[in-house]
Amino acid sequence: MGLTHKQKMIVVILLAGAVLAVLNQTLLSPAFPTIMADLHVDATTVQWLTSAYSLVEAVIIPLSAYLIGRFSTRKLFIAGISIFAFGSLLAAFAPFFAILLLGRVFQAIACGIVMPMVFTVILLIFPREKRGSAMGMVSLVIGFAPAVGPSVSGILVDGIGWRALFVVVFILALIIIIASIITLESYGEFEPSSFDKPSVALCSLGLLSLLYGLSSISSARNITLPLALIAVGAVLLFFFVRRQFKLEIPLLRIEVLKTHRYAITVIVIVLLQAALVGTGVLLPIYLQNLIGVSALQTGLIMLPGAVIGAFVGFFAGRLFDRIGPRKVILPGAFISFVGGLGLVALNLDTPIVFIICVYTCLSVGMQAIITPLNTWGINSLDNKVIQHANALSNTLNQVGASLGTAVLVSLSATSTFLFPEMPTIEQTMAGDKIAFCFTASIILVIFVIVLAKVRDAKTSPLSTIPVHFPTKADDNIAVNLAMNSEPYYVHSTDSIRSVAQILASNKTSGVPIVDNKNKVVGFVSDGDIMKYIGRNDAAILDGSLMLYRVPDDQSFVSRVAELLDLNVMRIATKNVISVDSGSELDKACRLLAEKRIKKAPVVDEKGILIGSLSRSDIIRSTMANLASIEAMAAAEKLEKRSQSCGL
Repeated sequence: MGLTHKQKMIVVILLAGAVLAVLNQTLLSPAFPTIMADLHVDATTVQWLTSAYSLVEAVIIPLSAYLIGRFSTRKLFIAGISIFAFGSLLAAFAPFFAILLLGRVFQAIACGIVMPMVFTVILLIFPREKRGSAMGMVSLVIGFAPAVGPSVSGILVDGIGWRALFVVVFILALIIIIASIITLESYGEFEPSSFDKPSVALCSLGLLSLLYGLSSISSARNITLPLALIAVGAVLLFFFVRRQFKLEIPLLRIEVLKTHRYAITVIVIVLLQAALVGTGVLLPIYLQNLIGVSALQTGLIMLPGAVIGAFVGFFAGRLFDRIGPRKVILPGAFISFVGGLGLVALNLDTPIVFIICVYTCLSVGMQAIITPLNTWGINSLDNKVIQHANALSNTLNQVGASLGTAVLVSLSATSTFLFPEMPTIEQTMAGDKIAFCFTASIILVIFVIVLAKVRDAKTSPLSTIPVHFPTKADDNIAVNLAMNSEPYYVHSTDSIRSVAQILASNKTSGVPIVDNKNKVVGFVSDGDIMKYIGRNDAAILDGSLMLYRVPDDQSFVSRVAELLDLNVMRIATKNVISVDSGSELDKACRLLAEKRIKKAPVVDEKGILIGSLSRSDIIRSTMANLASIEAMAAAEKLEKRSQSCGL
C-alpha cells in the first residue's frame, strides 16, 4: 500500500498489539466455570473479571488524549504492552481470586492506554489515498480476533487449564515487546493536553460504588449496604456530570448528548453492550454447568455466530452507505430480538443446534446494528466535537458492559432465595431463565427505539431524461457515433495538477490515463480528487463494540497543495471500466448506469484510447438524432400494428 519496509513493520507490530488486546477480551468467558471451581467462587464473584475490566477501561479511555500528548508513541506502546504482560503473568500464577482480578485490572489499564493510540498512529502512517482500504483491512482483522477467542480458550482450558490462557497471552505480549524495542519508532506529533483529577476521582469512585452495589445486592444478607453503595455512586456521578458542564476543558463533554440522533445512538449501543457482554458471561456458565459441555465445545458453539457476525458487521457499513440506516438497523434489531426469545426458550435439555442458532441470531443481529448506528449518530455531530463524542461513547459502552454483566449475573443469583426448595440444577436454570428474560427485554427495548427513532434522511426525487432507442438489431447505434473522438487524457507520468487543469478548463468529470503506447492504464475522476481533499476521518469498531474514531486534522489548503504534486497513478482507479468502440450504445448506457459512473474511455480491440463516452455525450447525440430516432420508432410502431392486423 505504498509503505516502506519499516512502516510495514510498525503497522504489523501495532496491529498485533491491538489484536492481542481484543482477543484477550473474549478469551476468558469459556473458562469461567473452571475458574469458579478452582478458586471456589460463585458466578456473582467471577463476573467481576469482566465487569472490573470494562470499568477500569472506561476510566482510562478519557485519559488517552492526555497520555498520547504527554509521551511518545513508542514509549507509550511499549509501556502499555508491558503493563499488559505484567497483568497476564500476575493472573497466570494467581493463588486466589483477588490476585487474578488484579491481573485483569492491569490488562484493562493497558488496553485503555494502547488501543486509541494504535489506531491513530496506523491512520497517520498510511498515505491519504490509501487510508480507506487500510482501515477496511484493519477493521476486518480486528473484527475476527474475538471470533476465535472462545474456541482457542476452550482448547487451552480443556487441554491444560485456565492458567494457560494467561501464559499464552503473556508470551505473545513478550514477543510484541521485543519486536517493538527493535523495530518500533515514534510516529506523529500530538498536542499536549491536560485532565481534571477531581473528575477522574468522581467518575471512577462513582462507577465502582454503583457497580459493586448492583452486583452484590442479590447475594447480600442485608441489602442496606448495597443500596447505600448504589446511592453513593449515583450522587458521585451526579457531581461528576455537573462538574463537566462547568469545566472549560472537561474530561467528557456530556453536552454532545443534547444532539438527538447521537443520544439515541448512545442509548441503543449501551443497551446492546449490556445485553451482549452479559450474555457472553452467562452463556458459557449455562453450557458447561447445566448442559454439561466442555470449554472447547462452548467455544465451538459460539464460533459460528462470532464469525458470521464479523462478516455482517463488515458489510453492514457498506449497506448503510447505499440504502440508509433504517433498512439495515431495523432487520438487525428484529433478528436480535428473535435471538433474545431463543434465550428465554433455553432449558436443561435444549439441543446444541438450537443454542448455536440462538447465539448466531444474537451476534448477527447486533453486528448489523452497531456499525450503521454508530455512523448514523456520529454523522449528526459537528466535526469539532467528534473526538469528545468518541470518548464519551466508548466510556459509556464500557459502563454498559460492566452494568449489564453485574445485573444479569445478579439476576441469575436471585433464584437461591426465590426458589429455595428447588434442586440445585433446576434452581440455577431458573436463575438463568430470569436473566435471559431480562436480556430479551433489553433487546425488545432496542427494537422499539430503532423502530420509532431511526429514520433515513429525506431526499428529493431525482429527475431523469427519458431516452428511447430503437430495439431492432439493424437500427442499433454504435458507441463510436456518440463518443467524443478527441478525448482529453494525461500520461501515467503526469501529476494531479495536469488533471486538475483539464477538469477546470473543460468542465469534464474525469480524465483517462495512458501509457507511452496510448493504452489506457487508469482513470482519475473529480470524485477521486474530492475523496482526497475532503476530510478523511476514520472509524474502527472492535469486537467489544468499542468505536475508535480518528479525526483528520490536516487543513484543507495543505491537503490541496499536497495533492497537486502527486503522481496521477497514486489516486487513480487502476481497474478501468472502458467501452469498446464497436459496441452498441444502449449497452454502454446500461454500463454507465449500473456502474454509477459519469464517463468511460472508449478503446479499440488493442486497448488503445480512441475516444471517451460520457452521459452528456449520449444525451447530446440522442437529441441531435432525435428526428431520426422518432421516425424509426414510428415506423417500428406502424410495422407492429400491421403485423397485428395481419394476425
